[in-house]
Parts: sequence; C-alpha cells; structure tokens
Amino acid sequence: MPEHELTVSILTNASDGWAGFWADGALHILRRFATRGAPSGKVRDWAGRWWNAWGAADLVPVGDVVLVANPWIFRPLLDASEIEVTDRDEGRIALAAGGGSHGERVRRARDAGGTVTEVWLAATRFVPEAQAAAESQSRYAPPSA
Repeated sequence: MPEHELTVSILTNASDGWAGFWADGALHILRRFATRGAPSGKVRDWAGRWWNAWGAADLVPVGDVVLVANPWIFRPLLDASEIEVTDRDEGRIALAAGGGSHGERVRRARDAGGTVTEVWLAATRFVPEAQAAAESQSRYAPPSA
C-alpha cells in the first residue's frame, strides 16, 4: 500500500500455502479501516469473538459502527453486517446482506460485575468460546458408560 507507506508480508512454510489469499484478506481489512477510520469511543468496547453452535462471529468496531466479521472466510469484512450502536449495550443491525436481520435489535447482556456475557444479534445468541464449548459438550456428549 504505497500511498500509506505500508507493506504487508505473509509467510508460509509450504509451497502450496495460502499466502496470497491471506495477504488479500489482510489488505481488505486495512482498506476498510482506511475508509471508515479508527473506532470512536462510542463503539470501541464492542470488539471481540463470540460463539454459538454454528460458529464464531467477530465484532469489529470501525469508525462509528461495529462490523460483524466472518472469521472463516478470506475477506472477513466482505459484506459484513453493520451495527449502529444506540446505547452502551444496545444497537440495531443498520446494514445486512440477505438473511442478515436488517433493522433488527442488537444487545449485550452483562453479569453483576459488568462483564459482557452474551451478545444477541436479532434472535441469535452468542457467548464466549468456553461457554459455547461447555454447552455443546453437555448437550451432545455421549452418555457415560
């Protein structure tokens, strides 16, 4: 990115590694921040990876919105839903691709100590990885012999 005097190097230890795809994804993320700017104070603490039975979603604050990144694709911010934060723990999905719950409510739940314990994107609940793993284990573990 010569206009920003920035070079991104991706190394892999295999001749058939995916360095090209990873470099493209990294540049795509950097471009998004270059066009939207650093996160404002209003959205800065909305960052993190959240899980449910279908996988992970990354909340990425940028500018005045929070993007819902897809960590399993090469360009995680491509067609990412955008959350408009309306209060400390409230917002709405202001932009979404088809089936992405456009216009629906977003909220964060906190424990008594003030730590965010759940993120709800419309009717979909996300929790920290350890909690999602424990819930899956308790639900789907084979019966003990």
